[in-house]
Amino acid sequence: MSNSKHREVIAAVNEYMKSVNPEIRKSPWREHYHFMMPSGWINDPCGLVEVDGVYHMYCQHEPFSAYKGQMYWGHAKSKDMIHWEMCGEGLAPSEPYDDWKDGGIYTGSAIYVDGEIKFFYTACNEKGQVQCLATSKDGDEIVKYENNPIIGKAPDGINPHDFRDPKVWKHGEEYYMVVGGTEGESVLEEESTYSKNGYGKVLLYKSKNLIEWEFVNYLVESRGELGTMIECPNFFQIGDKFVLVYGPMGMPERKSVYLTGNFDYRIGKFNWNVMGEVDWGFDYYAPQVFVDHTGRTIMFGWIGSWPFMPWNHLKYDTNDYNWCGSISLPRVVTICDDGKLRFEPAKEVETLRKGSEEYKDVILDDNRPFFYDAGTDNVHCEINAVIEVEENVSKLEFGLRETEENSTKLILDLKKGEMIFDRTKSGNIEASMRHCELESAGKSEIEIRIFLDSSSVEIYTDNYRTVMTNNIFTKDGKTSLYIKSIGGQSIIKEMHTHGLEKVISW
Repeated sequence: MSNSKHREVIAAVNEYMKSVNPEIRKSPWREHYHFMMPSGWINDPCGLVEVDGVYHMYCQHEPFSAYKGQMYWGHAKSKDMIHWEMCGEGLAPSEPYDDWKDGGIYTGSAIYVDGEIKFFYTACNEKGQVQCLATSKDGDEIVKYENNPIIGKAPDGINPHDFRDPKVWKHGEEYYMVVGGTEGESVLEEESTYSKNGYGKVLLYKSKNLIEWEFVNYLVESRGELGTMIECPNFFQIGDKFVLVYGPMGMPERKSVYLTGNFDYRIGKFNWNVMGEVDWGFDYYAPQVFVDHTGRTIMFGWIGSWPFMPWNHLKYDTNDYNWCGSISLPRVVTICDDGKLRFEPAKEVETLRKGSEEYKDVILDDNRPFFYDAGTDNVHCEINAVIEVEENVSKLEFGLRETEENSTKLILDLKKGEMIFDRTKSGNIEASMRHCELESAGKSEIEIRIFLDSSSVEIYTDNYRTVMTNNIFTKDGKTSLYIKSIGGQSIIKEMHTHGLEKVISW
C-alpha cells in the first residue's frame, strides 16, 4: 500500500481548493461562523478528537463538486471549536479498497491512544463497504494501515453495501466498535443507495489491539420501529445511562434519532426505553460525539439533507456556486431525569458575540409586532428571549429573515403545542414547512434561543430539549426581525441580542 500516493492525492486536492476558493468565497450564502470547506460538497462530521488542547474535526468532503461523489475527509483544527484553522484534506481515496469512483472514504471516528490518533473509517468499493484504520501523530499527516481493511467483510445476513460508519471507544482494557448495517436489499434510486424492505441493525465488535476485531452481538435490531438502515451510530455513556444516536433510513420524517437506556457489556445488548429526536429541522444529520478534557460530551452535526428525505429533490441552492453544506455549532449533550437529552450550545459560542442589545417589558399583540435589532445586519446574530404569554394567546410569531422579497417565519403554536419553521417564502428551492412538538406550549413563559448565519438557522427551546436546524437561502437586502403575539397579549420579559463575529475566512 502506497502512502506516498496518498500524500500526492492530498497535495493535488489542496492545490485545487486553493485555486478555486477565491471565486467560491464571493458566492452568496457563505457562512460567517459555521464551518465549511473551501470548495465542494461536505456532509458528516468525522474523526472528532481532542489532543493536547487542540480539537480536530474532519468531515466527509467531495472537493471537486457541489454534489456527493467520491468522498474524502476534510480537516480543520481549533483551540475552542469556534475559531477554526483550515488544514486542507486529511484522508483521500488512494488504494484499491477505497478508490472506487462512486465511493471513497466514508464516515468514521477517532480515538487518541499512546501518543497517536487512531482513525477508523469505512472504505467504499464496488464489492461493498469495509472498515479501515489509519494513524497520525499530529492529526495533519495521516498514514493508512498497510494491512487494511481491518474488518473486510460484513457478517452473514448483513448487506455488504450497507455496512458502515465505525465509532470506536475504550472500556476497561478492551476497545469497542459499533457499525451501522441492514439485512435488507440495497437498491440504487435517484442517485442514492439505501436499504429497502430490510431492518436496520447496529453491530458491536470488540478488540484488544484495535486491529483484530471480534463480532459480539447486535447492539440493537430494528423490527420496523428503528428504520431500514441505521447510519452513523454513536454509542456512549452519560452518567449511569447509555445513549445511541443514529441516522435512520426508511423513516422519512425522522433524521437524527436518539435512544437512551441500559447496557450490559457482558451481553452486548442495548435495552433502550426512551426515543427522541436530536434535531427536528430540515437540515441536521449524522451527528457525532466525543468527550473533551473537561468531561463534556460534545456533538457536531452536518447542516444539510439527503435525497431520501421527502423535501429534498436532488437540487441544492448553492450547487451552482461549487459548494454545499456546513457543520453545526458544538452542542453539549446532557441527560434529563426522564431519559430525554438536552443539547445546549457550548459556552465557547459566546466568544463570537459583539454589539449586544437588551430589551425588557415590551408588550406584544396582533397590532403591535415588535421590530428589533441584532448586530449590524440582523443576519449574523444570536437572539435569547423569555416571553410571558397570557392564557388566550394562540401563537407567537418570529420574523427571522424579513426582506422586501423573502420571508422566514418561526411560529410557536401554543394551542396545538407545535413549533413550526416556515421557509415557503425564504427563497429556498425546497420551499416547505417543518413541524415538531413544543413541550412548553402550556407554560406561562416561553424561552427561545436562535442563531442566524448567512444560510442557516439553529433554534433551541424547551430548555434545550427541542432543537431545529434549517438552511435558508434569502437574497441580500435590508433585513428586519420582529416578534408578534397572536390572539392575545404577551410581554418580552427579557431579551438579549448579539451580533456574531465572522471567523470563517475561506
